[in-house]
Amino acid sequence: MTALSLCNIHKKYGKSTIIENLSLEIASGEFIVLVGPSGCGKSTLLRLIAGLESPDGGTLKMGEEDVTHLAAGKRSLSMVFQSYALYPHMTVRQNLAFGLKNMKTPAADIEKRIARAASMLKLDDMMDRLPQNLSGGQRQRVAIGRSIVQQPELFLFDEPLSNLDAALRVEMRQEIQELHHQLRNTMIYVTHDQIEAMTLADRIVVLYKGKIEQTGSPLELYNRPANLFVAEFIGTPKINVLPAKWHLNGMLLNDERFIPLSVKPSGVCEGDKLFVAVRPEHLHPHGQGEICLDVVTRLCELQGDSTLVWCQFGTQDLCLKSFQQLDYAPRSALTVSVNEADLHFFDGLGKRLAPGLVRSPSA
Repeated sequence: MTALSLCNIHKKYGKSTIIENLSLEIASGEFIVLVGPSGCGKSTLLRLIAGLESPDGGTLKMGEEDVTHLAAGKRSLSMVFQSYALYPHMTVRQNLAFGLKNMKTPAADIEKRIARAASMLKLDDMMDRLPQNLSGGQRQRVAIGRSIVQQPELFLFDEPLSNLDAALRVEMRQEIQELHHQLRNTMIYVTHDQIEAMTLADRIVVLYKGKIEQTGSPLELYNRPANLFVAEFIGTPKINVLPAKWHLNGMLLNDERFIPLSVKPSGVCEGDKLFVAVRPEHLHPHGQGEICLDVVTRLCELQGDSTLVWCQFGTQDLCLKSFQQLDYAPRSALTVSVNEADLHFFDGLGKRLAPGLVRSPSA
């Protein structure tokens, strides 16, 4: 296991800046997940850590060793890619052994490492099969096994499950999680999948245009997003956002619907523009919460254990997630509600606003 330290990492391609003065500390044994929209620099950052790219500035340390310009093959790490990249003419056993043989590893040691990886990944019954005779999930397990037998200090994963179907992704996600619990190696994982990020990570790093927007545990990012970008990026379906204006002792929605509040967001003054956001699961049908809104339904998506109800509040779209089986006809009038404690406030630039003190009755 090893810690990883990135300090002011900078990377450009031509005139385009991909990573801009990025600093990040990763503790030994941590499982870090990098997320962000396409083009945000996730895979580039992973390649910089792997040594497949060289930074234009900054330093990268593994433990106490400066590896900024160290060749990829000399770094104690292993990388699992989106494509399985197995040798099609070799059996599973031969694929697992190939890299170790090239490094002149003793035969007894090779057998021991392969047996351990096969046991971890449930590959024992497949060792003499060719890749063409394996399912997608089995091939990805072999690719991960090839990394395990290298006994690296650091594992890198670049969207390893994106080629699998939904059921296999769930299975492989569980296996990667169990693998981390067994090995306790430092792991850095790139994904577009929200569920992968939330279920696997000790900490999630949200990237946007080559910069870190927020770093924290999955629940920290979900419950206390630092800005509007993180709030909208984390969570499926994404958070509802309504433009508002601070007025008297509350907020004005759609320039006409006044909502009195018991707590004033810190730093907000009369007439300030702000955004109020609420997670779909915190909206309740039939006006059971503290704040009620009259909406018009557009459609219902029944998902078996839950229902997504898409509505309109004036000109704004809202999504309600209920863990009931609901069915409203389109254009039905509905009163939805939310508790004040479940509201997130952001200023006009999208920065999170902390709740202020409860106002006195004379305020």
